[in-house]
Amino acid sequence: MGESLLGAALRYAEAGIPVMPLHTPVPGGGCSCRERDGCGSPGKHPRLRHGLHEASTDTRLIRSWWRRWPRANIGLATGTTLDVCDVDTNAGLRAVLDLLNVVRPSGPLVRTGLGYHLWFAPTGYGSRIGLLPGVDWRGRGGSAVAPPSLHATGHRYLFTQPWDGGTLPQCPPQLARLVVPPAPVLTVAAEPIADLDRYAQAALDGEVGRILAAPRPAFRGGQRVTGGGRNNALNRAAFRLGQLAASGALDEAVVWPRLTDAAVSVGLSQAEARRTIASGWRAGLRRPRR
Repeated sequence: MGESLLGAALRYAEAGIPVMPLHTPVPGGGCSCRERDGCGSPGKHPRLRHGLHEASTDTRLIRSWWRRWPRANIGLATGTTLDVCDVDTNAGLRAVLDLLNVVRPSGPLVRTGLGYHLWFAPTGYGSRIGLLPGVDWRGRGGSAVAPPSLHATGHRYLFTQPWDGGTLPQCPPQLARLVVPPAPVLTVAAEPIADLDRYAQAALDGEVGRILAAPRPAFRGGQRVTGGGRNNALNRAAFRLGQLAASGALDEAVVWPRLTDAAVSVGLSQAEARRTIASGWRAGLRRPRR
């Protein structure tokens, strides 16, 4: 495997990138979490109770995590030291390179199980879904899996263009224009909605972005001292999108997986996410948009 998981985690932390231990894929496509074969994000969600919000550069803490979970995948908190362009497919990578009019990226390139991660200096913006087909952005409030973590396919994340721990390239202007927010805030006004399909899709993308950018709770002495921004954002998103679903604009089969994936990526468990989504969704269905 080359560099050990702990060694890599320490190297990221020494470069100022907050690190957290993630669950590990198990043979057959399952996960080390309680969901096992039912996990929708094997090896991609945090082992820590408060998830992303406990990511740290404290090397003593990181050593203690990997003593406890020596096979833990490595999660990086994005938005402070780096942003990540998350590309699902080879076609998505070609689309990004065509947009930038380059043959290869100027900075680190990570091969994931099925796609790629391009690393850039932070833009200051939050995470975005769907910059291009199959291309998302992990910014402020987001996270990314880092080499040499194990993917559910059985392959390791690896650098195909190396990173020396130094300064990352700035996000090119062509790509930065797609990263800048944003989606309009969805309100509960009662006027009719024109172009419903396009509006509903923008609303879904906007709510997912708000979940990914939800404020981190603060901790003191291992105890949370500020509120649950992630869960509140998820509940509000489910409520607002439930209102649109009641009006016939959105379908549960489309919305729930998107909300669940966003919630898990910021540290909520799948079970907690589903409970919150169900509660907000039911409330929204009772107050349809007109």
